[in-house]
Amino acid sequence: MKNFKRQRILNYNINPINTQILIETIIEWVKVKKKTYICISAVHGAVESINNNIYKIAHDKSGLSLADGRPIYWALKIFGYKKIDHMPGHYVTDILCRLAEKKKFKIGVYGSTSRTQIKFIQELKKKYKKLKVVYKYSPPFRKLNQKELNNIHNKINKLKVDLLFVALGAPKQEIWMNKNSKKINCIPVGIGAAIDFISKEKFKAPSFVEKIGLGWLVRLILEPRRLFWRYLRTNTLFLILFSLQLLKNIIYK
Repeated sequence: MKNFKRQRILNYNINPINTQILIETIIEWVKVKKKTYICISAVHGAVESINNNIYKIAHDKSGLSLADGRPIYWALKIFGYKKIDHMPGHYVTDILCRLAEKKKFKIGVYGSTSRTQIKFIQELKKKYKKLKVVYKYSPPFRKLNQKELNNIHNKINKLKVDLLFVALGAPKQEIWMNKNSKKINCIPVGIGAAIDFISKEKFKAPSFVEKIGLGWLVRLILEPRRLFWRYLRTNTLFLILFSLQLLKNIIYK
């Protein structure tokens, strides 16, 4: 098994890798049924990791943590990593579904609403007609008891799921994957809002807007009440704290 480089950004670690390495790693992990999980990490998570230690531990215990947000990708570039890719959740989902169809991996979906799950699967199968989606579960908005969790683990294992898309949103999905990945024989991947974009429940910013780092602005325009204060806080804190991190690196180099 490869030991991947990790780069600290604020208070969590990100793996500076590219798409080819991700694909090779997934093939190997599915083959050996490795007990691990994948985080897809944005600016919100970087800021969350400062005050939420449970989330930070869950995030940093992942087998891979990928650069979701464009600023996280740019941060890796600033630290000198060249052969890396920007890996937003919708992109990783697409790459893994293409791989799953080719390798006949079985897919599961955990999280979001039943309606969104159905649309998500329909959209995936339009593109990948032979994709095998064998499991889906929309958990209730409460803490599950141990019997319910055991039933979920048993069902996932019985259906021989290989890749499990977890759509609970950060920090909940990272904590869930950390607590449950050792009990299921598959690789959980925290795709978060990607399920909403792929299902077309929410509008995804055009690729050229994402490339210049303004995907967040499109989401803010569409959901101002929910996102204004969150973005104001997280984006501002990220800029300040990352600038301080860079300054410290320069001083103590």
